[in-house]
Amino acid sequence: MNFSRLNLTAILFFTLFIFTTKAQQPVAQRQNGPADGHIGGKVIDAGNAEPVAFATVALIKKSDNQIAKALQTDIQGAFKLENIAYGRYLLRITFVGYTTIIKDSISVNPNHKIISFGVLKMYAGKSAMLSEVSVRSKKSSIQLGIDRKVFSVDQSLVSEGGSATDLLANVPSVQVDVDGNVNLRGSSNVRILIDGKPSLIAGGSVSDILQSIPASSIETIELITNPSSKYDPEGQSGIINIVLKKNKSLGFTGTASASIGTLNAFNSNVSLAYQHKKVNIYGNYSHRQNNRSANGYSYRTRDALQPDTIPQKYNQNSLNTGSNTGNQIKAGIDYNLAQKTTVSFSSNINFRDNNRIQNSTTNGINSKSALIRNQITSNDADNHGNNHDFNIDLSQKFKKPKEELTANFSLAKGNENDIDNLNTSQYTYYPKNDLTVNRQYNVNDGNNRNWNLQTDYTDPIGKDGKLELGYRTTLNRADNNFIASVFNATTNQFVYDPTISTRFIYDEKIHAVYSNYQQQFGKFGLQVGARFEKTIINTNLVNFDTSHVQNYFRVYPSVFLSEKLTDDQTLQLSYSRRINRPRDRQIIPFLDRSDPLSYRIGNADLRPEDVHSFELSYAKYWKSTTLTSSVYYRRTNDIIQFVRGAYDNTGITITRFANFSYGTAAGFEFIARTDITNKWNITSNLNLYQNTLKGNSALGVSDNDGFAWNANLTTNITLPYSLSLQVRGDYQAPQAIAQGKSKANSGVDAALRYDFYKHRASLSLNGRDLFDTRKFGYVTDDGTYQSNVNRRFQSRMFLMTLSYRFGRGGDEGGKGKNKDKKDKQQDNNNPPDEGGMGPQ
Repeated sequence: MNFSRLNLTAILFFTLFIFTTKAQQPVAQRQNGPADGHIGGKVIDAGNAEPVAFATVALIKKSDNQIAKALQTDIQGAFKLENIAYGRYLLRITFVGYTTIIKDSISVNPNHKIISFGVLKMYAGKSAMLSEVSVRSKKSSIQLGIDRKVFSVDQSLVSEGGSATDLLANVPSVQVDVDGNVNLRGSSNVRILIDGKPSLIAGGSVSDILQSIPASSIETIELITNPSSKYDPEGQSGIINIVLKKNKSLGFTGTASASIGTLNAFNSNVSLAYQHKKVNIYGNYSHRQNNRSANGYSYRTRDALQPDTIPQKYNQNSLNTGSNTGNQIKAGIDYNLAQKTTVSFSSNINFRDNNRIQNSTTNGINSKSALIRNQITSNDADNHGNNHDFNIDLSQKFKKPKEELTANFSLAKGNENDIDNLNTSQYTYYPKNDLTVNRQYNVNDGNNRNWNLQTDYTDPIGKDGKLELGYRTTLNRADNNFIASVFNATTNQFVYDPTISTRFIYDEKIHAVYSNYQQQFGKFGLQVGARFEKTIINTNLVNFDTSHVQNYFRVYPSVFLSEKLTDDQTLQLSYSRRINRPRDRQIIPFLDRSDPLSYRIGNADLRPEDVHSFELSYAKYWKSTTLTSSVYYRRTNDIIQFVRGAYDNTGITITRFANFSYGTAAGFEFIARTDITNKWNITSNLNLYQNTLKGNSALGVSDNDGFAWNANLTTNITLPYSLSLQVRGDYQAPQAIAQGKSKANSGVDAALRYDFYKHRASLSLNGRDLFDTRKFGYVTDDGTYQSNVNRRFQSRMFLMTLSYRFGRGGDEGGKGKNKDKKDKQQDNNNPPDEGGMGPQ
């Protein structure tokens, strides 16, 4: 399937979908009888008076509890439900992390056609039980906005007791590969932030740190596939922001949970918080540990016939076992210096220990199918890492509504200490029997430091506009010292080997300013901006006295155009320029020999990827279904790919990283949530895309392209006796990579939860990869060897989790005992309509 055919099909379907849904509206109106009622209002955050954009507004018929109308608030938090049939209704407004607003006993009739609720305040906190209606309202598991998706963690039963990696694997549009690397829309070049900053992951491997963060310490996950100029342009396919839990309720609150499961898994989490008047104090501690059991194989065949003494085929089977232990601490305090001035101090600490034992057996077979070589390798690896950061945040509001100045200063430091003990025994049968034993002891000591200084200013312009200005400086330094020692049988001791040892220093300075203008013209919205960045990168291979400097200035523009076609349909077109800078293993130029058949080396000369991203999004809301669909196109210049080739004539291959001319990705994505009944809902995600890679003749790699797709589906069912069931399945089709393609993989997860003690406590049982099918692999042809590789990251696992929520936390919605009477009256009473009379 070629790109033009995919693109044409997507556009035709997209156009047909819009016209079909629009054509259906008059029919529905005729079926409902008179339909000239109007209900409107504006939703704001009770804490800072900011608009709550993309909150879900549902109008429910009292006669049968079915949804009559549904839409999302616009970027100013406003909503307007039109063409409402006469009758009695209930209005429900929900958004992730906020108390649900419910307005009951709304009557639309010939004498009361127009109803305005004015400004409605949403309070951050737990879901509420309102005395006037018998409704228990949960947070929506996913909020679909035009430019982002917000995923609520506490609705993911299959991730309970797991890590941040497990949670991300359950988010639409996100995939996690065999090594725990995160992919967004099929691309691994995604920017991952913690609480909106990169500071927590300043040091060490991102995948290792995500593995050590328990899912229970995370509040929400935000996906921003085409960020504006306000955001850091790093990341080819967008941004994933992991928001850690923080107190949002008045009074004393707390949660505690503990999990136990197979593979020696034990996880625990405690969160405590207290908020009163001017002070908000919060803290969270999480512990996570489990064993890992993985396996895989690698079959390699050489094209040309070789002498009988050289293997033509290599068959390798491996078994990996290990243990992971992680601890995460987050604490902070917010203090209101004045009515409009708040200063915050927060800190994150993450420390972890990982042990991995990898055993492999490799058989070398010659052209006559005779076994001529047998190699047994054992790699015992220990990793000890820690990261900690400290943040100071200041928020200053002004007399002018919505005018605000914020500032942040943060310092993050990290340390990674890796020890590898490699033992290789090789027995050669032909032309003569010979035994060779090699032992190598590696120590890799990495230190990382990140400074962040930024300030942002928001100035409202008129009724529906605003101007955003900002400045940011980041200073990153990574110092990796790799010391390799080889065992000398004569002296019976390890001897330092300078030829494979290296010290690599990465020093990065980025200075940025941005401007973003936003304006709403009726149903049409405009947002334009630009980010100006100066980047200076110095790399130094100390022991070889080799240094490289990259010094460049770039402008990153962004444009967003949106049109509210009807109350329940929104269209948006966006463009942004982004960058993806090479890091970690891609650039560190020391030889990794942990796999005896496949070495790896970085490339300090890699250039950053230059990304141009276009996206056309369409959102449609039915009575019980919300759909967001997107057509996207991404061109990446200087795209970074790994290339495999022969290391020597012994059958060892080596993986290097190189810049290719460009690559493109064009796709069509659907995300839909459907409420089949009030106790059963389904969230589905389908992503179809075409990847094209321009080859590199100097490396002997030709052009490659291919069509791929991935999908996932999550269903939630509320059962009798306070039971909840969640089942999730995912599938990733094969996709093109340099010199070959990856294999398909799939899996199914399920969870069952029982709520008791007035819904303060819950007991859940979840199983991951129920059918033991999540295997990752690829097939490649590098011109010397054809490879068929298969690996498993983690075997099937079951966990049981007990959770308990305690503390008063104020009254409903976390508004506290001293809630303002005016606010209470606004939340619980019916507002006047535009004619001066409330609903009857």
